[in-house]
Amino acid sequence: MKFTLIHYTEGWTTGGCVELSTLPPIGTLIKSGDPECYNDIFYVDNILLADGGENYLLVRPFEGYGYRAPLTESDRLAESIREAQKEITQKLDDVQDHLWSIIALK
Repeated sequence: MKFTLIHYTEGWTTGGCVELSTLPPIGTLIKSGDPECYNDIFYVDNILLADGGENYLLVRPFEGYGYRAPLTESDRLAESIREAQKEITQKLDDVQDHLWSIIALK
């Protein structure tokens, strides 16, 4: 099966084509391009199959090859929550400091 890669995390651009013997399961890694180069490994997030037309894989770069597994959606969501908690804590500290300065002026 031939698939065209869609890099949805990088502006929905189309990338190279890959020829695969079977339909790749969502969540697997695929490689396109030079077999000796490891900069073109992608994580499959979704598959679009067409009736008689082109097939597409929605992919995102697999960064950190050999160091860590790719982030899942729940990993990215947890990371976003941690970042939001840090920002909220900082804003609360700013409000508290402002309130103490108002109290000190009275």
